[in-house]
Amino acid sequence: MNSQSFTATYLIETPVDPAKVAEVMAGEQSCGTFTRVQGETDELRARARARIESIETLETVDTPSLPNAYLARQPGGMPAKFQRARIRIAFPVANVGANLPTLAATVGGNLYDLGEVTGLRLESMELPANYRAQFDLPQVGIAGTRALTGVDKGPLVGTIIKPNVGLSPEQTAHLVAQLCAAGVDFIKDDEVCANPAHAPLAQRVAAVMAVVRAHRER
Repeated sequence: MNSQSFTATYLIETPVDPAKVAEVMAGEQSCGTFTRVQGETDELRARARARIESIETLETVDTPSLPNAYLARQPGGMPAKFQRARIRIAFPVANVGANLPTLAATVGGNLYDLGEVTGLRLESMELPANYRAQFDLPQVGIAGTRALTGVDKGPLVGTIIKPNVGLSPEQTAHLVAQLCAAGVDFIKDDEVCANPAHAPLAQRVAAVMAVVRAHRER
C-alpha cells in the first residue's frame, strides 16, 4: 500500500452513471465542491484531491434501497432503474493528519447526503502502517475482550439503564441484578446520569457492584 494515501471502499446504488457518482464522492470529501472555485488550482488538486482507484459494476435493481427526495423532485420523477456498484477511493494521508475524527469525517461526512444516490455504505478501509503507528492499538483485541468477558462466541450484548434519571441507588442495583440474570454483558448509565442528588455516584457504584459480584460468584 502507498504510505501517502489510505483507501475506502463503498457500496453505492444510483440511477446515474456510477463513474459520475465516484467523481462527486472523491471531490466532496477532499478539495472539491459542487463547482470548481478560484483557489482550486491544478497544483492543489494534484496534491490534495482524492482519486478513484476502481469501480466495480454490480447488479441493477428496480426499487431503490432508500427514498430520495432530491431524485423525486427531478423532471420525470424517480427513475425506473438503479445501478449498484463498488467504488474504491484513495485519500491523501496529508489531508487528515493524526486525527481520527477528521479521518471519520473524510470517509463519511457529507457522502450520506448526496442526492445522486439511493444507498451508500462504507464497507472497508485500508490504512498504511505508518499512519496506524501514530495511535495506540487496542490492548487485548477481539480475542482478549472475549476472554475478559467470558463470552466465547455470539454477540456481546449491552444496554443502558432506563429511566435515564430518577432511580435510587437501590432501584438501580435491583434493575442491574435483573439485567445480569438476563445475560446482558455490558450495562451502563445514561449519559445524563452523572452524580444526581437522588443517586450519588459513590452510592450507586457500591450498590450496583454488590449485585454484579453476587451474580458473578453465584
